[in-house]
Formats: sequence, structure tokens, C-alpha cells
Amino acid sequence: MRLFLLAAALVLYPSMAAATLQPADFAYGMALSLEENGAVYRFSVPREVYETLARDDMGDIRIFNSKDAVVPHILRQPEKKRKIQEFTHPLPFFPLYREKNKPENDGLLVRIEKGGDGAIINVESDAARTGKPPELSGYLIDATGHEKQIHKLHINWQAKEENFVTTVSVEYSNDLTRWSPLVPRATLVQMQFSGHEITQKRLQLPPGTAQYLRLSWPAGRDGIEVKEILAVEQTGKPERKREWTPLKGTPGPDDNNKQITAYEYHSPGRLPVDRVRFRFAEKNTLVKATLFSRPDPEATWRHRQRGIFYDLSFDHTTLVLDTISLDQSSDRFWRVELEGIPSGDPGDIPVIELGWQPHELLFVARGKGPFMLAYGSARLGREELNSSPAGLLAQVMGRDGDALLKEAALLPKNVLGGPDLLVPEPPPLPWKKWLLWGVLVAGVGIIARMALSLGKGMNKES
Repeated sequence: MRLFLLAAALVLYPSMAAATLQPADFAYGMALSLEENGAVYRFSVPREVYETLARDDMGDIRIFNSKDAVVPHILRQPEKKRKIQEFTHPLPFFPLYREKNKPENDGLLVRIEKGGDGAIINVESDAARTGKPPELSGYLIDATGHEKQIHKLHINWQAKEENFVTTVSVEYSNDLTRWSPLVPRATLVQMQFSGHEITQKRLQLPPGTAQYLRLSWPAGRDGIEVKEILAVEQTGKPERKREWTPLKGTPGPDDNNKQITAYEYHSPGRLPVDRVRFRFAEKNTLVKATLFSRPDPEATWRHRQRGIFYDLSFDHTTLVLDTISLDQSSDRFWRVELEGIPSGDPGDIPVIELGWQPHELLFVARGKGPFMLAYGSARLGREELNSSPAGLLAQVMGRDGDALLKEAALLPKNVLGGPDLLVPEPPPLPWKKWLLWGVLVAGVGIIARMALSLGKGMNKES
């Protein structure tokens, strides 16, 4: 059925397309290099195209064949089904001890009893046999019952009354004898500051599986009394790589009554933004920020997101929370309001980075190549904007249509109609209004002349 619809699209499309559009109706173009023996091709829209388009809906894009005929195309977002889901499973763990004031004893001198399936039954540390007060040095984690890859460890510990930051490491082994580093350095934290709370209880693990893990911290450092260790398993394909576009800001209007410092930013293009990342000029920054955006300078600012952001350092340990997610927006103007921070040196203005994933453009390779992407025009009429129907192509692709796709590569940019096409045409002269005013003025002049002649005649009779 899908192949029938594709054939219908190829046969019927010439009668649907507008024959008036030409490549010269667009500012720029990029030739396409195609794989052989394909009917439908795809490529990711490059940043340069977003920075050139004149329309928010991306309506000023077309694909032409060698005869300058428009072929059907559709634009689609990255698949939402690639979003990763997480599942957690508890893992058995056992405390490890070292003798106090003897950092050379790393806690590995333990006696371990295992069952027939390799699971740990009991762990007894040599430090406990000496009769001297032992010091908790870490935990031995039994992952033999978890066959799938563990992507993260989620650690819950006994709450502490004061702020707590520690550095830990994770090692792995399959025989409890030979150990290798897995996570050389990671940070666990639980802090409260000015009504804000910072918590980090997860450790990211690299790809791979292991039967046993060891969580430890350096001698003399504060450890944690663990209550629970969870294996975090992730399913689903990872998202496509996200691109980041940095923006430098300028001071914006402040609200002194609310102690708000504002900065405004201008994006170079209509990018499909769904992440924003902050880059602070100074270390040890903790702020509450509110993000706004708007499509043009005359529009009202729209609230996007609000949260706590920080970049803190403690004893060679860095804590960073600098990125937020938001609903996709192609707005070009952005505003950041920071609470409780006075305006300072222009060099201290934070940089924001817009995170976005490009659209994927799919087109039917009807006719002979070479094919070309043409883009950028502020002078397309309503009929021309609707001259690329994509209904049949959308039906062809469906949910499983990716099997039909071939890859297309973009070649360097060429000038077509030129950058003047990115500027809207001036409005037409109001000749009807001028004609009406001319008739009215002429009528008034005729009436005035008649009145003047009548007045002169009356004077002669007198």
C-alpha cells in the first residue's frame, strides 16, 4: 500500500505543484548529493538555513529538480519515542572498614563468603578482627543478580544535619580479586543554602557490565551511611545529538523594586530551541533565574522557565546545574532575569547557549537530478506558500517508512535570487485612494469655480 501511495505521489504531483515558482524566487540554494536507487531521501536542516529563513513556519523552503520543477517535501521533528525511560532495582551491599589512621589499609582485606550462584552471603573485614575501632571506608555492591547494564547508581544515605559534600570512586571486578577503576571521581552532595537545596545522589556509569562494584572514598574524608543502593537501568534509543548556539547578552530594563537584574539576547536564526544552558562568568555562582522569549522586539515577553542554577567548587569538587528544558520555541529574542544580584561589570554578563535539534527534511526524488534545496524568501504569496503539498508523502512514510529512506548530503551554498529577497516588498501604492482624493479635490475645485463665477455675475448686475 505504501509503495502504491508513493507511485501516486510521483504521478499526480505535476498537476498539483505551482509552475510559477523558480529557484530565482529564493535567496540561496544548496545542491544535493544523493545515494543511488532511491525514491525518498532525507537530510538534516543545517544551522545556516535557519539563520536565513524569513518565515517562522519554514514555509520558504523548496526542493527543485534539474528542470526547476518543485518536488514534494515534508519537515519532521526528531522522534519523541527516543526519550529514555528509567527503571530502578535494589542491589545488595555490604560495608567495608579500615583501621583508623592507617590509610594504607584500603578495606580490601576482607573475607567474603559466596553462594553457588556467585552472590555474596557475608563480608567480614580484617579491620574488625584487630579489636581496634574501625573506620567505614566504603561499600561492596553485589550486582550478580542484575544481568543487564547498569547505567547509574542511585544512593540513599542517612540524612545529616549539616551540609555534606564528599568525593567517591567506583571500581569493578568479576572475581573479587582483581579490581579496575570504573568511575575515578564523582561527587555526592546534600546542601541547603538561602532556602535552596542542592542534592546529588546519582553516579553515572560507563557502558559495560560487572558482577561486583566497590564504592569508596579517600581516607580521612567524610563518608556516608548508606541506607539503599539502586541500579538505574535505561531503555530506549538516545536522542540525536543536540547542537548548541552561544549568545552574548546586553543589559536589559531592570525592576529595582524587585531587585531583579535583566539581560537580553538575540538569536541569529529561528532555531527550534528546547534547551537553554547558562555559562556564568564567575565561579561559585548560585542564582535564581527566570527565562523569557518573544518572536520579535514588539511582542510581549512570554515566560518559559524558572529555576535555581549554580556552579560551585568545594575542595576540588565541582557542582554544576546549568541547563533547563522547555517547550520547543523558534523565538529569536530571549531575556534572563536574575533575582538578588545587582548589576555589575559588563564582563560578568552570563552567556546563554540555545540547545536545539534540527528538523529532518524528506523529499521525493521525482525527475532527474541534480536536486537542489532552495531557501529564504520574504516575497512568497499565499498561493506559492501552499504550492508544496505533502499529504501523500506523509502517508507514504507513516510509522515504519524509514525503511524506504536514502541519505542526501548538502553541498556548499550558492546565491540564487540574492539577499534582497529576504526583505519584504514595499506595500503597493494606494492608487485607488489617491484617485478618490483626486476626484474629491477636483470636485471641490469645480464647485469653488462655479461659486466664484456666480459671485462675479451678481456683482455686475448690482
